[in-house]
Amino acid sequence: MKYWPHAPCHIVDTAGTFIVTSATYNKELLFKSDELLDLLEERLFHFAEKYKWMLQAWAIFPNHYHFIAQSPSNPQNLSQFLQHYHSETAIHLNKIQNKHGRKVWFQFWETRITFQKSYLARLNYVIQNPVKHGIVKEAQDYRWCSANWFKKHSSPATFNTVTSFKIDNINIKDDF
Repeated sequence: MKYWPHAPCHIVDTAGTFIVTSATYNKELLFKSDELLDLLEERLFHFAEKYKWMLQAWAIFPNHYHFIAQSPSNPQNLSQFLQHYHSETAIHLNKIQNKHGRKVWFQFWETRITFQKSYLARLNYVIQNPVKHGIVKEAQDYRWCSANWFKKHSSPATFNTVTSFKIDNINIKDDF
């Protein structure tokens, strides 16, 4: 199989838990309003359910997003899931901003998580992402992130365990 050297190669052939990151074209802050961030979050939930990807954490920003999800037994539909998500949100954005045909999304990167410690660290990374980007001091204060949901729905022991994992050395594309 040949891979294009300038784009991520998407090898999603084994079911499991994945971390996914995607960015807007040229990292532009295209989804700046609360309404547009709401749209991204609602459509992410919709398409994750439609394609049978079980979301476990998410963080959505004006120019990128991250999520962790458990794949269905056949994970090869990830590209279709994200293509559908990106297409619908881009069409909506371009319509309301009267920018028909503008390129909105760039690429996505996915990694299958195979070790429990790696999973817990990446879970904390996604949860703490609004803090990393300097948007809020407490992740639970950012509306388009799973931090508040996670704190409410996990036991105090689980929450404390996950949030104790260091995130500064995790290799995730996040130069936004």
